[in-house]
Amino acid sequence: MGSRTLSLAVEEQLRSLCLKDFPCGHGCWSKSRGSIFEEQSWGYSEQDEGREGAAKEEEEALMEHLTSPLSPWRHEGSWSPQAPTLRELSVRTPELLHGNFIFSHFNTLRIVDKGVSIVDDGLLRFSNLRELVLSANKISELQAEYLPCTLQVLELYANQVSSLKGLSSQPLPCLQHLGLGCNRLCSPADIQYLTGTLWPRLVSLDLSWSGFQGQRALVDALATLPCLRILVLEGNPLTLTPSYPGFILDSLPRLLYLDATRVTPDDHHRFEGLAKMRDRIVDQAMATVTVRRIRGVPDPLLTVDECAPEFPVVSYSYFVNYEFLSQPPPGNKQAGSDTASTSDLMAPIAEKMDGGIVGIYQKRTIPDTTARTMESLGTNHCSIDVILNSTHKLAWAESMDYDHTSVHSVGDLGSFKSFVLRGLWLTVEEEKVLSWPAPSGEQPITKSTAEKKGGKECARPPSNTCSNQKSKDKKKKDSIMDLVQDTPIRRTLGSIHVPLQDLVSGDQRVDALCNLGVLLTEQSTRAMPPRDKNPSKKAKHDKKKEDRKTKSSADSAGGQKNVAPPSKSKGKGWKESEADFHMDDNSIPSPNQFESMTVEFTVHLDKWHSASEAHHLVHP
Repeated sequence: MGSRTLSLAVEEQLRSLCLKDFPCGHGCWSKSRGSIFEEQSWGYSEQDEGREGAAKEEEEALMEHLTSPLSPWRHEGSWSPQAPTLRELSVRTPELLHGNFIFSHFNTLRIVDKGVSIVDDGLLRFSNLRELVLSANKISELQAEYLPCTLQVLELYANQVSSLKGLSSQPLPCLQHLGLGCNRLCSPADIQYLTGTLWPRLVSLDLSWSGFQGQRALVDALATLPCLRILVLEGNPLTLTPSYPGFILDSLPRLLYLDATRVTPDDHHRFEGLAKMRDRIVDQAMATVTVRRIRGVPDPLLTVDECAPEFPVVSYSYFVNYEFLSQPPPGNKQAGSDTASTSDLMAPIAEKMDGGIVGIYQKRTIPDTTARTMESLGTNHCSIDVILNSTHKLAWAESMDYDHTSVHSVGDLGSFKSFVLRGLWLTVEEEKVLSWPAPSGEQPITKSTAEKKGGKECARPPSNTCSNQKSKDKKKKDSIMDLVQDTPIRRTLGSIHVPLQDLVSGDQRVDALCNLGVLLTEQSTRAMPPRDKNPSKKAKHDKKKEDRKTKSSADSAGGQKNVAPPSKSKGKGWKESEADFHMDDNSIPSPNQFESMTVEFTVHLDKWHSASEAHHLVHP
């Protein structure tokens, strides 16, 4: 697609006003101007046909066509407040509508999302222009000589501006607001153009969602703006540091608003003295990651076969993996480290499941809005290097409390911002360890059949004291037996993406209850009651059972006592009722069998809340 100039976009908006068509302009539809068209009838008179001709309307009726909410000729004029008034002038005084008058009539132009990539000299025709809004276009470079000197508001939000050199080539003495948010400004060289020499009347400055990382250099430049009262820095990497916003507020005491929040006297009092600690200000972020607890993991013993042999002894443990931005030394990446590429970690991990877990009820992916946001900000998330961090391992429990806390220090603020916008992946891992008896000259000790079946026979009272003593000796030998462990077998139970964009938007903390879905084991799958294909047949079966129960209760009420049922009658009816009872009893799942697996996860961005706190942390 070729380049598109601003003049072309403005001309299209002017043509949409239809200043020469009904009900505007010079036309025979107006009584005040009807005589002009009667003289140009070329010898044809409508009275010759016995008709009165088209009705002519008064000026008030034509104005109603322009202003009535239900009129099809009404024009909203959202691109300029002067557009509706210009149409009214075309009805009242159409003789004034010439080129210079039209251009001088406009004070505001809002050309938003029109694909403009070049601002040409055609803008200079608008001699009285005060406000120019060019948001959501494709402007990469802007020359100040093509802007009217009367301009007071210049909004360039969501463009592709990567340098301020062209905009600063010719100062705009009347400019009061400069909006440069969501562009590609990140170079320290651009900061030198944000000075009071070039913008002596600048009151409001928007640098949000840019790539500025150095606070001290930015503060030194902005301190020269004598009229600056409103500053927006949200979305910059420097906002992730502990010293933000305290250092900015104390260094720029005249600010009234910072990031759309009013600066109060209490804010100035809390951060008073941070400007004197500029030598201690480090462009570095500190993040604390906390993993509290896991719930909803199925009990691994539910899948153990009672007839399994005594060895190997199987033990299970669980831990959480989460990825975070890696900070390897420059040029010193070691092969075989835990660092993995983003594309590998973002792949679905649910396909790696095996063993007792047969499926995950719920699956999560990265939201498309995150990818679109990063693309609009020019963030290349595929180049982010992350490293896996693990909690300690815990044995199974309905609620596994980890209370794991890890502090991460990040020096590359630009990469950290990209990582926060992308979010992180969290996984729950299961580790299975098989233990075998150590090699020895003795025969390996095996458990009795009763112990293999879960101790059902051991629940009976012992026949004599000798057998009881032997069982105690046997347990003692088992407790002191040396076991050799195999290589641990790890399995991923579930994974989920945790969004962190709120940290860049100004929030200090992200609390997430990560829902990884219901993990279905083989036993829970068997415990699910099957759907009845023939409901009527089930209803008849239930009716027969109810009739048998009614008959039995009637017989007992009739006074028949100590009457044993016949052997034949006991066969079918008694076995059916007993089987139904056992089926219903086995179909009842355990409390956590269908509970979603959840992980309580928190990422906290460290911030200085006062000058005294900062002094205590810097000088412990």
